[in-house]
Amino acid sequence: MALSDPVSDVSTTLPSVRQVVLVPFRRRTYGVILYLALAFPLGIGYFVGTVVGLSLGISLSVLLIGLPILAATLGGVVVVAAAERVVARRLLGADIPAPSWGLSEASRLRDQVLTVLTNPVLWGSLIFVLSKLAIGVAAFTVIVVVLSVGLSLLGAPLYYDMPGTSVGVFLPEPIQRELSLVVPWEQFEVGISFIVRLTSWEVSTLPGALLLSVLGVFVLLLGMNILTAGGWICARWAELTLSPGKTAR
Repeated sequence: MALSDPVSDVSTTLPSVRQVVLVPFRRRTYGVILYLALAFPLGIGYFVGTVVGLSLGISLSVLLIGLPILAATLGGVVVVAAAERVVARRLLGADIPAPSWGLSEASRLRDQVLTVLTNPVLWGSLIFVLSKLAIGVAAFTVIVVVLSVGLSLLGAPLYYDMPGTSVGVFLPEPIQRELSLVVPWEQFEVGISFIVRLTSWEVSTLPGALLLSVLGVFVLLLGMNILTAGGWICARWAELTLSPGKTAR
């Protein structure tokens, strides 16, 4: 499913093998990866700035000093949300129209303030900004795991025979399990039993290293598909929070 599909068009159809294999060759894939990679540092900044601003503003509001701090914090949230709408459209293909604040319908300053504070766009933007950190942590974890594991396996033929380097799967101790299947038959029990033993595997030949390299390609392909799915979820989340009240199509 394309990332630009609206929220209401969620399909339960699984992607075809061709779609899965071609993910690394799509421009949108790398836009999604860039979006997810930026989510972690941006999420930290958004979360810290918003929480500190709201905390100071609320705690100092009894002295009236906090009101400008609250206004500046919420104004910053609105600016950040506007930038995030553009980024989500460009990198994720999200369908997010420009929000309507309804300020033209309010003539007095007090009415304009109330209009902004009661607009669901403001609170949806606040939810999105605060949730960016959780999205960033999850995305950063997946990206680091996929790149570190996938690239190290992919490059195994280049360093498997270097002095002092051990490449393979290493277990602290062998794993041994006995599997059995017993079927009652009249007065007897007929069954089969065998032992499965897993031990460490060290790559010392080029064919073994090439096998790890193929496994690395699979890990990278799987990781890119997971990140693409994560980008689709992020696009839907951005549509839901940054354009609340949008008519579903």
